[in-house]
Amino acid sequence: MGLLLCNKGARHPFYYEKLDIDLWSIQELSYVIFRYPLIIPEDFIDHKLTAWLRDELNMGILAAKLEQYLSASPDVDQERLLIMILRESNYYTQAEISRFETEYNKLRNIERYAFLDLLGDTYFHMGRYGRAIESYEESLSMQVDVNVQMKLAGTYVTVMQYRKAADLYEEVFVATNTEEPLRKLYFINKLEPSVKTIEKYVDNIEVEKLADWELQYNNVQAKAEHDERAMEIYEIYQKSRSAFREHAKLMVLKWKREYRAKI
Repeated sequence: MGLLLCNKGARHPFYYEKLDIDLWSIQELSYVIFRYPLIIPEDFIDHKLTAWLRDELNMGILAAKLEQYLSASPDVDQERLLIMILRESNYYTQAEISRFETEYNKLRNIERYAFLDLLGDTYFHMGRYGRAIESYEESLSMQVDVNVQMKLAGTYVTVMQYRKAADLYEEVFVATNTEEPLRKLYFINKLEPSVKTIEKYVDNIEVEKLADWELQYNNVQAKAEHDERAMEIYEIYQKSRSAFREHAKLMVLKWKREYRAKI
């Protein structure tokens, strides 16, 4: 995640575990609060955070106000504290902060399974696919929802767990008799031929439909072949085989790190 460091940064960052990032300024802190309210725990604003604001950002007045509210009652209204930080940062307009208040209140009043569904969406868009899977699975344990099943299956595909994805898509197809899960099963078989779930149903799919899916797959594959990273690797291969091998080692290590981070 790339954040703008607007004011002078801290000497030492505030580590936010939920995002696995270091925050260096009040604007970065506000950005996280505003953009990802779903992942902010009830005890996010504590004395560790206020100490960082005071000692690292020289924001003693804000830290004192927050600590006053924290000490006043064991049942702290976190929304009020979050709004204080957003206003103090001067990063968002009053209109934006008002919209944040409205959305934050909505999140606090929705059913738990719906909250977990939205949380899964948030983690997915952040590239935290392991946590997205956990959230979708917990949501489904409370209430079965076809849309959540489809999102969970898509997340499995993203982390290359094709068998789990295929099982879910098949479950959705059996329950709904709709086309989209079948199309997904067709693509999974193209990506991982050992997953043959689609073969159970292929005789009942119109030839024209299969031809359309094949065209869709080929178009995506062609686009991927012209991806900037793919072209860069191809150019290195054309110039020097030894350079390509060294570059390939580095790229594989990088991809492994990225994959582990997603899980």
